[in-house]
Amino acid sequence: MTQYTVEKIENGIATLRYADDSWAEIVLASDMTQEDLDDKAWDFRPKVGVAPSFISVGSKSTASQKPEPVVESEEIPEYLQNRQAAYGDVASQIEYITENGLDAWQKHVSEIKAKYPKPSGD
Repeated sequence: MTQYTVEKIENGIATLRYADDSWAEIVLASDMTQEDLDDKAWDFRPKVGVAPSFISVGSKSTASQKPEPVVESEEIPEYLQNRQAAYGDVASQIEYITENGLDAWQKHVSEIKAKYPKPSGD
């Protein structure tokens, strides 16, 4: 358990102060329960860790999402590559549907699939 004190509530955000003098800002919601607040306070509680070698006090960086790892997979079969090229990108598919209607698009897809059939056994 980690003790905290609510120091202030402003614009739907509660500032919590923990026993070690660290703090957290928690976004509140009108339907929250005490258990919900305690759970969020637990998520932001003081933690102990070990700094990796690349970081030091005063170091600067830019926050960004970690890129998804590239997963090596099987080569895309030729029939599927041909279909994808014939379908075009998403924008051109939407444009086709907008200009010609969904029924026409479904007919177009059927023609592409007939032209580039999936081999039996796949």
